[in-house]
Formats: sequence, structure tokens, C-alpha cells
Amino acid sequence: MTLLRGSMTIVFLAPLIFGCDCETIHAKDAKRGAEVVFRCTASRFQHRAALSMMVVFNVDRVWKGKVGSTFEMPAVQEDSGCIGFLPKLQVGTELLVYARRIDKTEDYLTIPCNFLRVRDVKDIAALGRGRKPK
Repeated sequence: MTLLRGSMTIVFLAPLIFGCDCETIHAKDAKRGAEVVFRCTASRFQHRAALSMMVVFNVDRVWKGKVGSTFEMPAVQEDSGCIGFLPKLQVGTELLVYARRIDKTEDYLTIPCNFLRVRDVKDIAALGRGRKPK
């Protein structure tokens, strides 16, 4: 089990180590490497602290993790650090998000390879039915 966890962490962190060029990861593999997986719509951006911008999602479906009907994440714009969202993140965009925390006390983060516009997802059915958010 530890070996599997380690390999999934590598799948998630590989773009951080080797750069942002990435290929689409199959839904089941991305799910294994994530702490939370959900389908959502970006509803708004808000400031949390002086330098912190958050994106608030309205969640439609959850496949993994404790996710409520709204979910906040840092609205980090990917800028060669390979953490965060591409600049295409806009209010109203429907997304499938795979995210995890680097440290259990930190916010959830995603990488550009691990969030997709719902309209671009080819294998969403591989995730199964999922559930309504709690």
C-alpha cells in the first residue's frame, strides 16, 4: 500500500519536478493520485488575505474526498511553477478537478494536468456514478 501511495504521489508531482508539459492522465489514474475529485462550476473569486485569492466552486458531483456543495481553493495562476490553474479559469467554467494537499494543514492544490473543462473530458464515465456533495 505504501508503494502504491508513493507511486501515485509521483504521478501527481511529476509535472512539478519535470515541468508543466503533460499528457492527459486517465481518469482512474488521476483519481488514485488525488485526495478529492469533483465536478464543479467556478462561481466567484474572493480575497482571503492580503495576497491570497481564492476561487469558489459550486460542486455538482463528488467521486472522492470530503467535498461540500461549495469548495474553495487558492486561485493560483500557473506561471511556470506548475501548481494551480491555467489562466483560462473563469467564472462559469465547468471543471473536473483532481486535487491534493502537499501538507495536510495546507489548502488543496491542483496542477494544470489535473483539472479539465468538463466539455474536454473523454473518460468521465470511468470515474463511476459519484455522489451528490454533502
